[in-house]
Amino acid sequence: MEIFTVEAVVLKTDDFGDANRVVTLFTKEFGKLEANAYGCRRARSPLSGALQMFNHITAQITRSTKVDTIRDADIINFYDALTNDLERLAYASLLFEVVNRMTFPRQQEQETFDLLIKSLPVLSKRNPRIAALIGVCQFMEMSGEQLNFERCVHCGKEIDGDAAISLLDGGAVCMDCVDAAQDVRPYPETLRKTFETMLGFDWHDDTRLSFNSRQLKTTETFFIDYVQSVLGSGLRSVQFIREFIV
Repeated sequence: MEIFTVEAVVLKTDDFGDANRVVTLFTKEFGKLEANAYGCRRARSPLSGALQMFNHITAQITRSTKVDTIRDADIINFYDALTNDLERLAYASLLFEVVNRMTFPRQQEQETFDLLIKSLPVLSKRNPRIAALIGVCQFMEMSGEQLNFERCVHCGKEIDGDAAISLLDGGAVCMDCVDAAQDVRPYPETLRKTFETMLGFDWHDDTRLSFNSRQLKTTETFFIDYVQSVLGSGLRSVQFIREFIV
């Protein structure tokens, strides 16, 4: 059996049996990993505190032919605001669910790991709705699934001013090509500027995150629709947000 140590963020947890848990980690070294943590839900288990959602940890894992097992884990950083505040929990869960659903096991993705690490303190201290949408926007870009926001996907012309956008066609559509596009929706200049701001956001910048409520609602609806269209199914975190938050 191989034993190895990883630096990771707890991406997802699923309980099984009386006291066990399947833990999905996003690791610095190997990308997404899934491992069993036996007995970790018992109060006296040394793993109980470390293997909570959103924790930044180091973990010692035993690799076997059937299933990996977490032997030990230590907390590097934890963010209790993300589990104690319903809105922060909901929007952090949105970002983490998108990353979990759109990544594959054992594929090292340093940019995605760094994004999760940088987003956690912002999600826990600043506007979680804005932070989650920025995280989703940047993740879609680095994953190669992002739409073309700057040029018409039909003729290649640079978008200037108000236009349209099509999820099915892959991005922005100038007004000259709108009749040839599928399932278009409005793409005002203000929305394009919002996307530009989110893509260029520096997670270490303490400048106040400020978008008006209409911008936020439009941006949230857009990214939720797009991610769900890519996945071909709904997001559980979105159901939670719509039921309890907005």
